[in-house]
Amino acid sequence: MRKVILNADDFGLCAPVNRAIVESYRAGNLTSTTMMVAMPGTREGAQLAAENPGLAIGLHFCLTEGRPLTKAASLVDADGNFLERGALMKKLLLGRVQQAEVAAEFEAQYNALVKLGIRPTHTDSHQHTHMNPVVFGAMLPLLKKHRLPVRLAIPVKPDLKLLLTRPPKFLKQSVLYKASQRFRRQISTRTDDLLVSVHDLSTPPTEYTADTLRALVHEAPAAAEVVELMVHPYIPGPELNQLYPKDLAQRQPFFEKCYAEHRILTGKPLFANDPTVTLTTYGQL
Repeated sequence: MRKVILNADDFGLCAPVNRAIVESYRAGNLTSTTMMVAMPGTREGAQLAAENPGLAIGLHFCLTEGRPLTKAASLVDADGNFLERGALMKKLLLGRVQQAEVAAEFEAQYNALVKLGIRPTHTDSHQHTHMNPVVFGAMLPLLKKHRLPVRLAIPVKPDLKLLLTRPPKFLKQSVLYKASQRFRRQISTRTDDLLVSVHDLSTPPTEYTADTLRALVHEAPAAAEVVELMVHPYIPGPELNQLYPKDLAQRQPFFEKCYAEHRILTGKPLFANDPTVTLTTYGQL
């Protein structure tokens, strides 16, 4: 029996995303979500969380969108906004990010979620930034202190076929796989065995359907007992567009996948009457 965590990222981003996540949960297609604590939809998200107590909520630790809750000079641009992911990764690679600032920001975001009345079931990060060793190392003391489960971006172990056909993807998966195995040895709480998502499909379908999401789970290696199916249900809306005035066109392909996921997740339960799958949460592992 495979344990599946159906988790929606980006709760709290803005009103349309909040609504998409809650609608997906009420349709029976989410077990948990992870919340951003310093975005326009955060307070509304906390209210919706109170109205839907069965939805497990974790912390979506964010270092690449919005503004920090702490004085984090090495994490922000000249305007005081978090760096975009590419710029942050470059600074991390060059050793120009202060790990103590990352740790302070993680603790501040954790405390902010608790102050909203939500005791997080687990944590992950926006755009997988915690898969960088500096960021993960900064988070580790608090993970241990609170015995907080953490999602790791664990891919299928890359093989020679992938190296020959898609060398860049092989390199990316190799780095993530090795990092995730190292990080697993450093934590005492349970994590996932595999993370799957439509965003990692090598050949995206012409149309996303419920079968697309089910296949991600069913085609996972047999050794993966706990699989997180990471989703991003979005609804189009001006609040979402206003967050990205400079690069809206570049984000559109990502948004289209998110809109498709919302359509799927507000339909029939994906794993109803499936004897091979048990839906769960990190708090229940």
